[in-house]
Amino acid sequence: MQSSFWLDKWKADQIGFHLPEAHPLLKKFYQQVFDGVQDVFVPLCGKSVDMSFLHAQQISVVGAELSPIAVADFFTEQFPGQEVSSQVLNGSSLAQPSSGLILQSSIDNLRLLIGDYFALEQSMLFSVSQSNEPFPVTGIYDRAALIALPDTVRSEYVKQLVKLIPAASMLLITLDYEQQAMNGPPFSVTQDEVEGLFEFANIKILSRKNIIDKEPRFKDKGLSAFYESVYHIRW
Repeated sequence: MQSSFWLDKWKADQIGFHLPEAHPLLKKFYQQVFDGVQDVFVPLCGKSVDMSFLHAQQISVVGAELSPIAVADFFTEQFPGQEVSSQVLNGSSLAQPSSGLILQSSIDNLRLLIGDYFALEQSMLFSVSQSNEPFPVTGIYDRAALIALPDTVRSEYVKQLVKLIPAASMLLITLDYEQQAMNGPPFSVTQDEVEGLFEFANIKILSRKNIIDKEPRFKDKGLSAFYESVYHIRW
């Protein structure tokens, strides 16, 4: 799946994956997963309201998003009228579409990096403590990243996560359904696949429910089961 697929989705405002409110499973489990975590990384973040929720809990947030439209919309919708600081991070390999530069936009302790997730560098995720000493991000929240990627890319996604965050506590939400009945995204990611992708980590499943009755658009496609699972993954 090419980057142009997602850039075109944002240009056409075809963002059915976007939720207008913070995900209820994030609200339910964030304290358990992010206990003692000061900073959370949100890959492929879009304009997710979940980032505002985490920010409101006094957690610093670093998001990564390909589309400049998504980032602009996020700050306009979540922080209307507030000044957003933007700067180009030079000397890096992360390419913002059309410019070849990383653009960092931030407000308070919430930063979004615009560019290709797979070209991110660990130093871009570092936060700065009150003593001005950099320290690494240790939390990861993934609601719509892994399930947005085809199976041929998911292992590379996980390898990049570990490269960026060598020690982490991760809250992962996946969907699991009969893939033959419907084309993704969102793609089906089974528990077996999660366990294979994160075989190096400690994995605890926190919840697994069939939510097909709450998802009429997927039920209309002929699906009888549409499982939503929540994992706490640590390495």
